[in-house]
Amino acid sequence: MKSILCPLCEINNSRLVNQRREKGLWVTTVACLGCGLVYHNPVIEDQDRKDLAISQRQWHTGTALNARQLRKLERRWSLQWPLIQPVFQPRSRVLEIGCGLGWAGGRLTSLGGQVWGVEPDPEQAAFARDHWGLTVFPVPFERVDLAGERFDLILASHVIEHFPDPLAFLLKARTLAHSDTRLFLETPNILAPKVSFRRLFSVAHNFYFSPRTLSWLLAKAGWQVARLRVFRRDSFQVLAQASAPRNLEVPPGASLEPLKAMARHRYLYYLKLLFIWRKIPWWQKYWMYTPDPRYERQRI
Repeated sequence: MKSILCPLCEINNSRLVNQRREKGLWVTTVACLGCGLVYHNPVIEDQDRKDLAISQRQWHTGTALNARQLRKLERRWSLQWPLIQPVFQPRSRVLEIGCGLGWAGGRLTSLGGQVWGVEPDPEQAAFARDHWGLTVFPVPFERVDLAGERFDLILASHVIEHFPDPLAFLLKARTLAHSDTRLFLETPNILAPKVSFRRLFSVAHNFYFSPRTLSWLLAKAGWQVARLRVFRRDSFQVLAQASAPRNLEVPPGASLEPLKAMARHRYLYYLKLLFIWRKIPWWQKYWMYTPDPRYERQRI
């Protein structure tokens, strides 16, 4: 585990949000009082997982491949495709970081894309390679050598929150981009979680983004948000394009947004019976995974 500064503000001025012991580690979660970014400090590194002899798959899901997991991947892909489709063309060079079982890469390959994957978990990398025929680099993204390569589309679905240094992740992705490259990200939304506060902060995730904090971090790494799709609950998607790095101005009081959202969620999750509603397929389809209309009018 490694103590860090806020990657956005580059200072350590934070407020304790939660502390718990999980999988033999003390997990301390804080919120930056400058920008509102929520993260573990110290962050959990890959070496911590290795010391506990836990694979990447066990670290995150804890379950073996099953029909329920495949249905979840198919549903996730159906929600991602509307943002990806307009910028995807047959023969597009695609890099999927954290490709897992290769679900998205397999779909894009079938549509004529040239897809490469990066997946550190050997079991999932083997499935993506054997089942979909993908070229998969079975190493962490920090260690993969793609010098000189440029991709038209870079995908990272539910990946950035795992990294101990998300800014370094975005900067490395930027070196693999040309001027027209698009970057697709999806990550849980700290402003509208789908799980209880007790389960919210886990050893698998180091960072907990809001649409604003991720947009600020993207700008710092040389990406500009082109499209933003925020679901009413659980996650949000970003489609960014390569640009010049810049530091966006963080407005005063930015830290209040996630702090207030977490405080509300702590009791509304039970008051509104969200633990029941979030498991109902009809509610998921027609409310939970529909765009939040507030973000259609609101600038981030």
